[in-house]
Amino acid sequence: MSTILHYTSNLGFLLHIIFELPACIQFFMLPSRQLGIYTPHAHALMRQYAVLLFSSVLIAGIFVTRPPSEVSAQCAGALATYHVAPALRSIARLQRQIQSKQAVLISEAMLFLVVHSVCGVFLFDHIWTAIQVP
Repeated sequence: MSTILHYTSNLGFLLHIIFELPACIQFFMLPSRQLGIYTPHAHALMRQYAVLLFSSVLIAGIFVTRPPSEVSAQCAGALATYHVAPALRSIARLQRQIQSKQAVLISEAMLFLVVHSVCGVFLFDHIWTAIQVP
């Protein structure tokens, strides 16, 4: 009987679902919040990105309760790679905040950096665990 707690190395998949599901809903329902201005073409792209992000959530859902394997390691690698870009974007935002002497520790950019870094680390941990499985 498989449970989420039985495969602790799958925590990265669960975190991906928890962090990205609200994001994809927001991107789909409120694209202006990301863009600032109303542009139909840009909103269509944001909604397409939301659907793409939602497909990654569905893929993560497949592996939450499965034992580590070569395939789950490959999917974890793909998802972990995704989390690098938002983390780097957050670092750039934090650098701009530092230059303009804004608060850094309590900021949206710091939160996003922590969230994407934690998720990426746990997904990379799954890869490490899966490659050690005989």
